Amino acid sequence: MILKLRSAALLGSVAIALTVPGLAQAASYDGKWAIVVVTEAGNCDVYRWDLGVNDGKIEERGFIAQAKGQIDPRGRVNVTFTSGSDALGATGTLSGADGSGRWTSPTKQCSGHWTAKKRA
Repeated sequence: MILKLRSAALLGSVAIALTVPGLAQAASYDGKWAIVVVTEAGNCDVYRWDLGVNDGKIEERGFIAQAKGQIDPRGRVNVTFTSGSDALGATGTLSGADGSGRWTSPTKQCSGHWTAKKRA
């Protein structure tokens, strides 16, 4: 009887995860992403680095900046990068193994776009 209850509970959990939007997809963006940040306005550099995503969260300390943010189940990105007193905010969208969006740095008075490719 206990085994049947556990099996039913497990099947119920799987069914909920597959039917509730986002739960089954939440981890689809996890992994390493190659990021390119391009300046279109202002005097900022072009940056390239790998960024990690775990359970939809971006929390990484890189050699360029510290990143903190998230990716929702639909692939919408919202992240802040900080390095000393400088900050950069980025938003955009991931779809499959690609992504793109916009960024701005009020502290450096720069802005531009970014692209991302998921690493294998």
